Amino acid sequence: MLGFDPISPAQPTLLIADDDPVVRSMLSLTLDRQFDIVGAARDADQAIALAQAAQPDVALIDVQMPGGGGLRAIHGIGDVSPATAAVVLSADEFDPMVRQLMIAGAMTYVRKGIAPVALADVLHRAMQARPALAAAA
Repeated sequence: MLGFDPISPAQPTLLIADDDPVVRSMLSLTLDRQFDIVGAARDADQAIALAQAAQPDVALIDVQMPGGGGLRAIHGIGDVSPATAAVVLSADEFDPMVRQLMIAGAMTYVRKGIAPVALADVLHRAMQARPALAAAA
């Protein structure tokens, strides 16, 4: 088969959570070459359910969304999929909620509008850092 390489490892899995359907679509289109997109949630409840079902390697979670927002999603995903590295997506880096999300377990945050290559790099780094933090705990 053209393009199939049985030696290469599978792509890491990614869950996207954002209440804006355009943002979800753009993120999915932007990241689908580097990640296997296992779900695109519109709110915290759907993000938690998708994380429980898919056990993604990494989740990209919007700060402001229905169902309790990013904070509820971070806590819920941590409960149902503890190995998932969470990265917060924020329109405002000075949002006080970003600090709370980091305390709740997010690995890092990125601002909306980040370059696609930089975003993929942040997601990969978060996945690599997650096992080291879990072992230290």
